[in-house]
Amino acid sequence: MGLGTLDVVMLVLSLLASAAVGVYYSVLGRNSTSLEYLLGGRTMKPLPLALSLMVGTVSAITIMGNAGEMYAYGTQMWLMDLGILLALVIIAKFFIPVMYPLELISLYQYVERRFKSKCLRQATAVLQLVGGYLFIGFLLFPPSLALQSMIGLSFFLNIIIIGISCTLYSTFGGVKAVVYADTLQAVVMIVGVLAIVIQGAINMGGVENVMDIAYHGDRLEFFNMSLNPYQRHSFWLCVIYGFFFTLSNNGVNQSQVQRYFSTGSVRNAQWVLYYSAIALVSLRFLINMSGLVMYAHFKDCDPMGKADPTIVLVIYVMQQLTRIPGLAGLFVAAVYAAVLSSVSTQLNSMTALLWEDFLKVLPVFRGWSEIKIGYLQKLIVFLSGVLGIVLGLAVSQLGKSFLITVLAINGALTGPLIGLFLVALFLPWVPAKGATCGFVLAIAFNVMMAAGQLTIPKPPYLPLSREGCPAPTIANVTANVTAVEDVATTIATTLAPTLADITANITTTITPSSAPPENTTGEWLFGLSYCLNPVWGTMLCILLSVVISAITGYNTPEDVEEKLIDPKIWRIFQRSLKQQIKEFFYETILRKRAPRDQNARGASDETGTREPLNNFMEAKDIKDNEIDGKGVV
Repeated sequence: MGLGTLDVVMLVLSLLASAAVGVYYSVLGRNSTSLEYLLGGRTMKPLPLALSLMVGTVSAITIMGNAGEMYAYGTQMWLMDLGILLALVIIAKFFIPVMYPLELISLYQYVERRFKSKCLRQATAVLQLVGGYLFIGFLLFPPSLALQSMIGLSFFLNIIIIGISCTLYSTFGGVKAVVYADTLQAVVMIVGVLAIVIQGAINMGGVENVMDIAYHGDRLEFFNMSLNPYQRHSFWLCVIYGFFFTLSNNGVNQSQVQRYFSTGSVRNAQWVLYYSAIALVSLRFLINMSGLVMYAHFKDCDPMGKADPTIVLVIYVMQQLTRIPGLAGLFVAAVYAAVLSSVSTQLNSMTALLWEDFLKVLPVFRGWSEIKIGYLQKLIVFLSGVLGIVLGLAVSQLGKSFLITVLAINGALTGPLIGLFLVALFLPWVPAKGATCGFVLAIAFNVMMAAGQLTIPKPPYLPLSREGCPAPTIANVTANVTAVEDVATTIATTLAPTLADITANITTTITPSSAPPENTTGEWLFGLSYCLNPVWGTMLCILLSVVISAITGYNTPEDVEEKLIDPKIWRIFQRSLKQQIKEFFYETILRKRAPRDQNARGASDETGTREPLNNFMEAKDIKDNEIDGKGVV
């Protein structure tokens, strides 16, 4: 069954509403400054920013991919949400208090200020730009194939409609249009996925029955506490992956960080993350539940076969929701909303990077007025949208292997980038030379890992049955197939080969087997779970940065701005390493108070830093210094 009139009306209204938001803010902010266009003047409210942050994280690929994951592999990956929540709290408590007061537009301005290296700043910005533009093409391509099967519009026309829609409202309305359109699209996405869960649960006799079927089908698995790093998923692997995925996506990614830079204070920025945590976990709950609903429905007649599990959601919608006017339209509108929100987020952030990191410093733009700069930024957004459409069309011509390889390499960059920012925030001893070498070498290692994991076969799906399928389906009697089966065939032959291996996640696109397969070169390394990929990149970047800095020389407090470092770490940093080692030796080994280094104390007092022991036994400190001056220990 295809979409009915009411379904089409709901889809069209959803697209028109997003366009209307863009037109409204285009008129309202036609003379906006650069700060207003890119960050809304830093006056935006936390709640709409939180919803924008949420839908920027949940793409159409996430909806289809996570539902398919629950269907084919079970619920273990659900535990990724624990890591997501933990990482959001870490970002709110440690990243935002340092980053927000710097009044950054481009996140990578922080890299330059911390390491005093324009080259390192531009290198990180280039990696973000290249990855962002490729990601736009990826965001447009697979959902357009799914929509082709669902609504009958050609793949190319879907890409053009989606691309033009989000390009226009992003261009004319700036970040406010993007954020408020995202807010609208968040509601559409929640309602669309909720429709699947409610209707599916009703059809299966209630949520309890759905969970009972999932339990007996071995789909419910939450506490696989095994420490084996070669299995695909476990409790620990999923929590770790969720943690690093969120650090990458919400902590060191321009497209998401720009959201909480757009509010009015550190506290508001933190509330953006807290609100988005609630919204994100709630939406992911509904998406994951939709996967269990699909399994309950198809448990005796699997429509997937050997295809990718991401197709199952589309088949289910076309088979079940089209029976009730409007429900299928809600889901299609949710898919469109997910693509629009993700692409518009990328377009806005790419413009901020291009302007702040590359164009703003050029002499030709130094005398331009704010209004003129605003028009230039709108042109950049428009051209970025055109480039995204072209890349979306190009992906279809380059083939599956190219797309998988590019996305795997792009995902390999996330760990080293996390490592670089952790070094910048928490290791002020590390200068530019050590950080750059550690960053580059970690990228090289992670790219090697990503390429090697392409050779590792996927693990088998959990048991699926076709015993309850009608006889014509089993016998493949094509003369009597239904319209729904035709849709399934179309999806299986066009969408599934493209989505295979790349839709489980957007930053890491490989799914290695649960144990190292025999006779595979490098299985001891490449057979490790893909969930650990960002861990290797992060830890290697940190370790190499520290080691190389030990060889080439550390920073001193005079080399680093205090406001660029975590406050607790800064207090430690102010005290010399030599003095800290001496104090550790005396206080831990000899169990007595260490003598104070007079030079270190003098430097500390001169810079006005707060010594942790300054308020403790001040008179005795003076006496100890006098003894040091006489050479007595």
